[in-house]
Amino acid sequence: MSMKRGFFVITICLIISLVSAVVYAASTAQSFQYEPEKSGKFIFQNKLNKCQGSDMVSLTKNLTAVVEWIRDNDSTVNQPVGNDTIVSLSGNLCDKVPKNEDFGVQSSIYFSFHHFWIENGVSGTATGNTAHGSSLLINNPIRLISSQFIETGFNAGDPPRLKQPLEEALGNLQKYYTTAPILKEIAPGVRLYSSTGWFKGDLLIFNPEQPDIWIPVTVKEIMEAKLAYYKVKQEIDTINYEKTLAEWAKMNFKPDQVMYPNQYNLLKKEFENFTSEELNLPAFSSPQSGISTINALGEGRPVVRFNPACWNRTLPATAVQFISMEYRPAAASELEGFKQRNDGLADYVGIFYNNLPVEKLGILIQK
Repeated sequence: MSMKRGFFVITICLIISLVSAVVYAASTAQSFQYEPEKSGKFIFQNKLNKCQGSDMVSLTKNLTAVVEWIRDNDSTVNQPVGNDTIVSLSGNLCDKVPKNEDFGVQSSIYFSFHHFWIENGVSGTATGNTAHGSSLLINNPIRLISSQFIETGFNAGDPPRLKQPLEEALGNLQKYYTTAPILKEIAPGVRLYSSTGWFKGDLLIFNPEQPDIWIPVTVKEIMEAKLAYYKVKQEIDTINYEKTLAEWAKMNFKPDQVMYPNQYNLLKKEFENFTSEELNLPAFSSPQSGISTINALGEGRPVVRFNPACWNRTLPATAVQFISMEYRPAAASELEGFKQRNDGLADYVGIFYNNLPVEKLGILIQK
């Protein structure tokens, strides 16, 4: 066979292989499709973990009432199309409630949209992580909208005499949070906070007749809490650093420059640079505000403390007093964009929030 004839044969074989691959890929793509018009079912699951002494009956009743109201008021849930809507109650009633939210029983309600598809004539339903959904957090008002001031605790090898002072200072510092700014008061007891995520914001549903969940904090208050912690921490770090230097000396190693821990001194300097008027202003936290992150200019996120008085303690702990959720409605263009990115799959979470009468959610809070 001549070289020219051999090249021709190889070329034809490559073309045939390429065409076959394209035909196979096209046939494979055509064999899979979603079923957006197929009627689905509403499925309710109670996955609450019972704990001895807990009022499971009351909690289940209260959470079920929330689910039923949403089902009656959101057609995405009431009459599922293109998916099975599975709603699950979850929560471990044996969990210890965080100290700062020391009253209401925390749990969650998860709405999961298990879309339908068909491949090679065989129907299927999304499972596990392939299904999309959204959670409602019950009696956990601060999780989505705040960040706690958290620093390093006592470590093995730290000076034992400083363990209690450090833990006390850290415990006091952890009373403080930064919170997301409020975007909108949608209705009495329905508030939208800004979010760092890709969704529209975080909703908090509450009783507007109760005191707010946050107590504003002054610059002086948070700076003193930071200084108290870092004063002890710097003492610990200095002692540990001196131990390290001593160990290096035994190995005949001496660093070119000795750098003792200095964060407390830097914080103290920032504290002293605030005027007396600024110290009494509401505190804000921003990465651009020095070592402390604290400023009196309204830049960044407000610094706050949790307000225990926000709970109505005349109600049982199983009562629904707060509902939090990531607010994820979608405009028509966003729904279409979701479909294009996901081979025709509908954004059931976006549709769920589009159909949810957010302004009426306050009715779900027990008073």
